[in-house]
Amino acid sequence: MGTKGQETRDRIIRAARHLFHDRGYTNTSIEDICSESGVRRGNLYFYFSSKEVLAYAAIDDALRREFPFIERATAGETNPLGKIDLMLDGMVGYVIDRGCTGG
Repeated sequence: MGTKGQETRDRIIRAARHLFHDRGYTNTSIEDICSESGVRRGNLYFYFSSKEVLAYAAIDDALRREFPFIERATAGETNPLGKIDLMLDGMVGYVIDRGCTGG
């Protein structure tokens, strides 16, 4: 994907993240995301086949940007419950370090 295409995709994801955070998934429409991102509906569907696919991309983006330590913190742990414990510990520490700001 070219630079312009990646920028458009990222703009859609940022808009979706913002709206999902403010309104919730159910109360956010594709039209809302198009309006917020400045992208036409057909262009949005070029990058994401559905709102659900876009939501997964938004979650992946949030995890990568907001919680980059999760993969490192859980590396080597094979027990799923152990991974969850490590992930939650890391998230709590991250939020405390940020002064508990943000949603």
